[in-house]
Amino acid sequence: MYGMLLESVMYFGRAEYGEVVWEVIKETAGCRNADFNIHHIYPDSIFRKLANACAIVTRQGDDNDHLRFFGRCFVRYCSHYQYDKMLRVTGRHFCQFLKEMDNLHSQMRFGFPKMKSPSMVVTNYDSDGAILQYRSCRPGLSHYLVGQLLQIANDFYRMTLDVEILREHTEDTTFCTTFRLNFNNRGFVTEMRQKVAGFNRPTLPSFSVGKLFLLFPFGIVLDPDLKVRFAGERILHLLGKELLGSEFVEYFSIQRPHVTLSWDSITKLQNVTWEVVSKKLPLRDTHPGNVGTGSTPGSAGAGTKATSLVSVRDNPIRRGSSQAPWASQESSLQSIRGLLLKGQMYIIKDSNVALFLCMPLLNNLVEMREMGLYLNDLSMHDLGREMVLKGWEHCSRLEIMYNRAEEYSTRLEDAHRKHEEAKSRGDDLLYSMLPRQVADVLRQGNDPYATCQTFEEVSVLFAEVVLSSESEAMGAMDVMRTVNEMYNLLDNTTDQYSVFKVETVGGVYMVVGGAPEYQHDHCAQVAALALHMLQEVAKTPHTHNLRIGIHMGPVAAGVVGLKLPRYCLFGDTVNTASRMQTNSKVGRVHISEKCAHQLEKFNFTTTFRGKLQIKGKGEMNTYWLDGRKGSRQLLWK
Repeated sequence: MYGMLLESVMYFGRAEYGEVVWEVIKETAGCRNADFNIHHIYPDSIFRKLANACAIVTRQGDDNDHLRFFGRCFVRYCSHYQYDKMLRVTGRHFCQFLKEMDNLHSQMRFGFPKMKSPSMVVTNYDSDGAILQYRSCRPGLSHYLVGQLLQIANDFYRMTLDVEILREHTEDTTFCTTFRLNFNNRGFVTEMRQKVAGFNRPTLPSFSVGKLFLLFPFGIVLDPDLKVRFAGERILHLLGKELLGSEFVEYFSIQRPHVTLSWDSITKLQNVTWEVVSKKLPLRDTHPGNVGTGSTPGSAGAGTKATSLVSVRDNPIRRGSSQAPWASQESSLQSIRGLLLKGQMYIIKDSNVALFLCMPLLNNLVEMREMGLYLNDLSMHDLGREMVLKGWEHCSRLEIMYNRAEEYSTRLEDAHRKHEEAKSRGDDLLYSMLPRQVADVLRQGNDPYATCQTFEEVSVLFAEVVLSSESEAMGAMDVMRTVNEMYNLLDNTTDQYSVFKVETVGGVYMVVGGAPEYQHDHCAQVAALALHMLQEVAKTPHTHNLRIGIHMGPVAAGVVGLKLPRYCLFGDTVNTASRMQTNSKVGRVHISEKCAHQLEKFNFTTTFRGKLQIKGKGEMNTYWLDGRKGSRQLLWK
């Protein structure tokens, strides 16, 4: 889908839920750093992921409720950026708007060439509402359409709309939904009745189909069996007289609307624009007198043979060929390989036939030449001549502008990609310095003081790197490299637990559990980390070791500093944990009495060390942390 739909969700989602909550929603959906460009294509799955993330984070409603909100966001987005002018003039009544939506999507594809637009058809209506059939190649977006309809009915027509899903099913690769729309439709019904009652049909003299096809040289007449009864002169010249009497689907495939061709579908969709594409093309004539066009029976002289037909698969290079303007760019109709016809299907009840009044869609003069058409083949009343000539007249200037825009877009995309990479690296660095929750608060421009909190109980660990006697003979760079290897080892170990590394000062490594996000088992997490650290250090080839101390209690925490902001802990708990570390022994974990009693609840084994004189605290009962029952983290017996 195009980024315009996602951009509307991003714009109003941020306004609805708030900046902080919306960032959490984006992260849950897996698109935290995503910025969407209106004319770029993005995976359809992003829509459902965002809706599901909204339901999880906000805990309000389900993903379908949020899809309806997304639909409302798109209409509000169109109004906010003045895109709603086209929507407001689509229909005088809401039912007329619904009838024209399919035609509106057909026209929008020229501005959004890769758009896979849905098909919406009103199959029945009454004074109390209408039946709407919705077909799309994307599953699960029915509620998104409902949100759009609710917002349009409220903003443009000032009416209350109630939507009921009658049926959902799948036809091949198309997902179909039938809605019952309940609204005040009496104005539209009255207008339609007045038109029927006031329509005066004068008696005309006999009017042959041949004369009608002089006005519509590409028209086709179908019988109830969907076989071609009559066809215009130009369509027969292009596709051959074998078209007469053959089945319509043998020569054409339906592009719009998204229905299977049947007499019933033609009857229901007489007010909808039909687009069909031929499955066969005229054989290219290489005779120099024809200037590269397909030979046209009757125009090349008497006795000329009818043009032979080739399959589209045998002639793949037509739309966007190297001779056409914008050859290096993708045409808005590049996916269409045959003769594209656009018009209206109309059933003549008296004759029991369906009349397809249509005209070819052509991009430029080159396509006319490749198709074997001339300007005089197009009807005088049709705008096809003006469109082709205007396109040729402005093609050179537009091509230059288009190429410049593409070049600028490429540079912009590259700059955007580099910006996103730099932003991602910056986020990773920021999250390595500060806790994620605290960093997100600061990114919103809040004062660092807003991050300050008090915690009734956390666990603080200090681990001092004790170098071996061999390090005395090492140079300063060797010592620094060794310490760095030790810290990298400790960082990798710390990442496996629900704790936060506060800082490293000299040879001391500080960790806290239970802040800034509270964990009920913070003491167990820190203790398990301490034992894991000793195990990992023991595996290293160096004889260096750790001296660890742990204490638990209340602290105050927050970000301090402007030049190099750090997340710091304050309080007597920090000092006591530091004293536990300084009074510890190499390769042991020294803990306070409070920690020991708490860890016994988590099956940790401890040994009473005795009473020690702790600086600033006096005598304290302290313990050794030996290991954990039933675990390999049992270092001391």
